[in-house]
Amino acid sequence: MHCLTMAKHPSTAAQALWYVAPERAELRAEAVAAADARTVRVRALFGALSRGTERLVASGRVPPSEFERMRAPFMAGIFPFPVKYGYATVGRVEDGPLRDQVVFALHPHQTMFTLPVESVSVVPDHVPPAVQV
Repeated sequence: MHCLTMAKHPSTAAQALWYVAPERAELRAEAVAAADARTVRVRALFGALSRGTERLVASGRVPPSEFERMRAPFMAGIFPFPVKYGYATVGRVEDGPLRDQVVFALHPHQTMFTLPVESVSVVPDHVPPAVQV
């Protein structure tokens, strides 16, 4: 997996990575819902790209027989394209329960997003911060 540092955006608008054709991706604007008592709004700090699964997605080589099985949590779009894909994001909760906590989420690559609170896991304090490369 490759580590990505996610860009910072001051508003509730986000950018998401969409695979749009074989070996072609683009950043698209995404609206982000406000958090409430059952959801958290997370600003991404780091994301990881899988050399296996995401390489298949990015190249458009997901077999039709695997379309349903390879769907990722909170994925948008359809295989083969366009698809917003990814499943490894670490971010800081900006609003909602767990405010200011660093969390892990199975979410596509996006600078900010809102999820049900049960869909994130708090990263324990003893886990060292990621090294930026």
